[in-house]
Amino acid sequence: MQDCSTLYSAEGSFMLELQNYYLRQPYYKTEGHRHHYLELSCVKGGRGKYYVDDVVYDIEKGDVFVFNNIEHHDIDVVGDADLINMVIHFEPRFIWNEGGNMFDYRYLSIFFNRSSSFTNRLPNGNEATQAIFNMMLQIEQEFINKNVGYELMIKVRLLEILVRIIRDFDYAADSSLKLESIDPQLATINKLLKYIDEHIEDEIRLQDLSEVVHMNASYLSTLFKRYNGIGPIEYISRKRIHKAVQYLKTTDKTITEIAGLCGFNNAANFNKTFKKFTGNTPSEYRNNRGVAF
Repeated sequence: MQDCSTLYSAEGSFMLELQNYYLRQPYYKTEGHRHHYLELSCVKGGRGKYYVDDVVYDIEKGDVFVFNNIEHHDIDVVGDADLINMVIHFEPRFIWNEGGNMFDYRYLSIFFNRSSSFTNRLPNGNEATQAIFNMMLQIEQEFINKNVGYELMIKVRLLEILVRIIRDFDYAADSSLKLESIDPQLATINKLLKYIDEHIEDEIRLQDLSEVVHMNASYLSTLFKRYNGIGPIEYISRKRIHKAVQYLKTTDKTITEIAGLCGFNNAANFNKTFKKFTGNTPSEYRNNRGVAF
């Protein structure tokens, strides 16, 4: 697996990352993983299978996949050639601008508000699918070249991809969300996300979040899920596991040390939560870094 390329906000929060996975037999499929961010995936070479909840997709070069943050998904290799899978992970907030007019809820509809005809794999051999595949490769080139303004260009390309999927495929259901309600709601969500980022090592209760934005806990959870696809408590757990994965990949810290740094009060709770979201224990993940998360 190549080292990932990552974008952060001005405050240092994770926003988007791109990774290439080079998988070959024997590759041992896990029980499936899910994460707090959204995912676009494309196959650059080889053949395999994608397991998405109860659905199995055959995959080959040129395929493009869409995953939200509640779908368990995993990949398997078919044949002797390497399966080269490029993934783009991003936070929903990466595509919105607080206080601006660029954000339209429809950008997220293929993740959170899907039509009955939605499938995770875009149609094979379709001209629009090929165009989206090429735009994903252009995002990779922006990371490689790092020309002036490359971060903005990555965002532009991502928005273009989402619009193409909405325009060219009947995957998005109509949204009833009124645009005039978006700005104040985004201000609330951004305040919550900032608080979570700053206190990820501490205990965070739903009541704490309610006090931050002076909002009823039930309504807060509903609003949070509308823009992030999952509730605040699950988001916090996944955010902690994402941070733990980075420690496991890049440091020699012990499992107990990592658990503490990621807001878990004991190693047993950390192990249980980690396996829930990745299909592996922290030790297994560290020993098999080809596993995607």
